[in-house]
Amino acid sequence: GAQPRVGVRHYAYAPSRMARLLWFCLALAAAAAQDYPSSTPPSTPETPSGDEEVGPDGKTRKEVAGQYIYCAEDNCYELLGVKPTSSPIVIKRSYRRLATEWHPDKNPHPKAKEIFQKYANAYEVLSNSEMRKNYDYLLAHPYEFPMHYLRFSSGKYAPKSDVRFVVFLVVLAVSVVQYLIQGQRRANVIQTLKSKRQFQERLKVLTAEIASANSSTKTVAKPRSGSGKEATSSKAKTNSKKKSENDEAAKAAEAKLLAELDPDLPPVPDLKHTLAFQLFTLPLTGSYWFKDTSDWVLKFRIMGKEYGPEERALLTRLALNLKPHEWERLSEEEKEEYLGLELWVKANKAAYDEEIASSQDSESTRRSAKERRAIRQKKKPTDSVPMMD
Repeated sequence: GAQPRVGVRHYAYAPSRMARLLWFCLALAAAAAQDYPSSTPPSTPETPSGDEEVGPDGKTRKEVAGQYIYCAEDNCYELLGVKPTSSPIVIKRSYRRLATEWHPDKNPHPKAKEIFQKYANAYEVLSNSEMRKNYDYLLAHPYEFPMHYLRFSSGKYAPKSDVRFVVFLVVLAVSVVQYLIQGQRRANVIQTLKSKRQFQERLKVLTAEIASANSSTKTVAKPRSGSGKEATSSKAKTNSKKKSENDEAAKAAEAKLLAELDPDLPPVPDLKHTLAFQLFTLPLTGSYWFKDTSDWVLKFRIMGKEYGPEERALLTRLALNLKPHEWERLSEEEKEEYLGLELWVKANKAAYDEEIASSQDSESTRRSAKERRAIRQKKKPTDSVPMMD
C-alpha cells in the first residue's frame, strides 16, 4: 500500500518578549568576551561604540534595550513635549492635552490607539518619581542596559499597596470567616438536635405543659348564640386564636429546651474568639500569661509550696483535657472523685490511663454500647449533647 508521507509542519514563529531579552543578555555576554567597553563609549572613530553595535536583526544595542523598558525607542520627554527639568504639573498638563487630542474615541486616525498608548506609557513613567529617577539615570548612562531593565521591572511591577494595609485586610477577612463559622457550627448542631426523636418527644411534652398552663390562666368566653354565619365566624376566630396560642407554646417550649441544652451546644458566636480580637489583646494576654507563669514557677517550683484547691482543680481539669465549662458541668461528687486521684502526678495519671484502657479492652466485647459510652465519659467527660448519642 501507499506509505504515508511524513513531513515537517512549519509554524510561523515570533520571538517572545522574554526570548528577545535572553538574546540581548547573550549578546551582552558575547560583547564582554570580545572586550567591548560597557560603561564608556570608545572615542576612536575606527571602532564602533557599544551603542552602535548591530545585532542579527539589524538593530543596535540601544534599540534592542529600548524595546523592553520605558518608552521603547522614543524619548518620554519628547513624546509629551516637555523638558527633563519640567515639573510634574507641566507634565500632567501636557499629557492631558495630548490624550484629549489622540483619544481613540475622539480621533478617527487609524493609529490613534497606538499613539495614545505611547502617551499614556510616557506619562506613567514620568509621573512616578521613582521610575522617572531611573529613566533619567538611563538617559545619563545609556550603556548599562541590564541594570536599567532590572530597575524598570522593580519599579513597574512592585506592589503599590502598603503592606500594613494588606495584612490588616487579611486579618479582618479571616476574623469574619471565623465568626461566620462559629454561627454556622452552632446552627448545624441545633438543626441536628431538632431532627432527633428524643428532642421531638421532649418538645411535645413541654409544649403541652406550657399550653395547659396558659389555658388555665385565661378565661374562655362563651360564644354567643346567633345566626349560622356568626357562629361559623366565631368558631373560625376561636380556632385561629387556638392555633396561634399553640404556635406560641411550641416556640416557648423549643426556646426552653434549647436553653436547657445550651451548655452542651457550641458557644454563641463571639468576637473574642476571632483572630483580630486575639491579636489586638495579645500584649495584654501575653503580660497576664507571663505574670501567671512566673508566679506559678516561683510559688510551686522554687519555693515548693503545696497546691491549693484552685490549683488542684486546674491541674485535674488539664489532666482530663477538659474545657472550663465542661469541668463546671460535673457534679461535686465527680469533682471530688477526680481530685482524689491526684492526676497532676505523672505516675497517677499513667496508672489512670492504663486502668481505663485495660477496662475497655477486657470488657468491650460483653458490654453494651451504653456501658462503653459511660466508660468513655468517665475517662473524659465531653460536651456532647445526650440527645445526639
